[in-house]
Amino acid sequence: MNYPVWYVPFGSEWVIAAMAILHVFISHFAVGGGLFLVAVETRAEKHYDPALQDWLRRFTRFFVLLTVVLGAVTGVGIWFTIGLISPEATSNLIHIFVWAWAIEWVFFAVEILSILVYAYTWDTLPRMSHRLVGWVYFIAAYLSLVVIDGILSFQLTPGNWLHTHTVWSGFFNPGYLPSLLVRTLICVMLGGLFALLSLSFSKDKTLKAELGRYAAYWVCLPALGLPPAVYWLLHTIPEVHKILLRTNPIIQHFTWLLFLASGLLVVLTFLLVWLRPRSLSPFVVAPLMVLALASLAATEWVREDLREPYLISGYVYINQIPVRQMDSVKEKGLLASSRWVSAQTITPENEVKLGGEIFRIACSNCHLPRRGFNSLGPRLTGLDQPFVAALVSKTDLMRAGMPPFPGRQEEAKALARYLLDNAPKEPVSNDGKAVWRRRCAPCHSVTGPFRPVAKALGGQNAEDIAGIIGSLEVMSDKMPTWTGNDIEKKALAQYLAEACKPASLGGAR
Repeated sequence: MNYPVWYVPFGSEWVIAAMAILHVFISHFAVGGGLFLVAVETRAEKHYDPALQDWLRRFTRFFVLLTVVLGAVTGVGIWFTIGLISPEATSNLIHIFVWAWAIEWVFFAVEILSILVYAYTWDTLPRMSHRLVGWVYFIAAYLSLVVIDGILSFQLTPGNWLHTHTVWSGFFNPGYLPSLLVRTLICVMLGGLFALLSLSFSKDKTLKAELGRYAAYWVCLPALGLPPAVYWLLHTIPEVHKILLRTNPIIQHFTWLLFLASGLLVVLTFLLVWLRPRSLSPFVVAPLMVLALASLAATEWVREDLREPYLISGYVYINQIPVRQMDSVKEKGLLASSRWVSAQTITPENEVKLGGEIFRIACSNCHLPRRGFNSLGPRLTGLDQPFVAALVSKTDLMRAGMPPFPGRQEEAKALARYLLDNAPKEPVSNDGKAVWRRRCAPCHSVTGPFRPVAKALGGQNAEDIAGIIGSLEVMSDKMPTWTGNDIEKKALAQYLAEACKPASLGGAR
């Protein structure tokens, strides 16, 4: 709220995801590939294998081009995007871990210098000295990962830091070791995969037979270890995020994608590479690279989504508002607390415009207004302003891991009007299940894990349920007032009467 935020019309999460996944893919290869280089150089020296040494020289040039040039560019791109899209969290991470960042930059400088020396001194340094430079590179690269992992895992599992605010308790947080294991396995896996990719362009079938199986071990063993390592990591997250793991279908799908992609990677590497190393080609390696990218992307997506409703769990909400400031912002008003708005007083004339500015501040980090991934407009078709305003004011009660709405009631109404103006103007169904989805499903399930209604409504007839629906706000101040018409109420009541029957509960959600 204290910084201007870069509003991306097609969704800021896509900008961060594209830049971050590309950089993480390259940076993890930079670590695992560095270890692969020195390991294979030692192997070539031990077996007096000049063909393998020649391949290593060519692979090193590819390695430097990819990691130093593209890796550095995407690294700067990450700082650029997160600084503009999530300035509050970025500022907090810099200030909390300022010395950790300084240490990581030292490791990064050593990493860059040593890999350049390694790449350009194949014929000038003694063999042992050259391998020593390679080990210096790998150690610096891995220590850089060790530092970065402490900061990234802190965002999801800050642990005792929320009470102590000491650097060590934040850095060595509950998720630190499992997260480091996950990243280490990915590094080794990518080192082997990129070696296979480079090797696939070689015409030397003897070299392929010798090195293909060796690189296949680097792929298969870490891929086998990745699912249990992720499982360990998921058991360290706070309970507020475990609820998302149990109820959010997108997170569940990406978790299964991670396990599936890792399993397929092992099977295909064994069948296509280990059993037939002489037939290695780019067409064989391409699907393996896609599976590795899918595993990495799924891991990063799950890690990011599990943090909801926070950017730093328990400390900064995903809409850039620190947890400690939420109550004062709600009392003062979101517009009055924000520096980057055109006006602070809502009138009928500027309600839609200010509703858009409220959306930009409070919602745009995760949502789009009209169409696209995670857009709100299509979900609100058929609803009215009072009901949407009531939903807005109770966002922290919804199933999707939403932060509390940081505004006053008139600001919720302005946001509701803006969202409804952007909702598609389409006919809506008054079928009971359709009414359930648009009016109840944001906060409830029928029998599922999130606030199920079946136990409370089971055995009641449609008429009784209709009476309950009409007096929701009397039953609980957490429920919005029913604003639908009688046709919707009757259809919803009939649907719930059937769905909540004991014989129907197995298929209801």
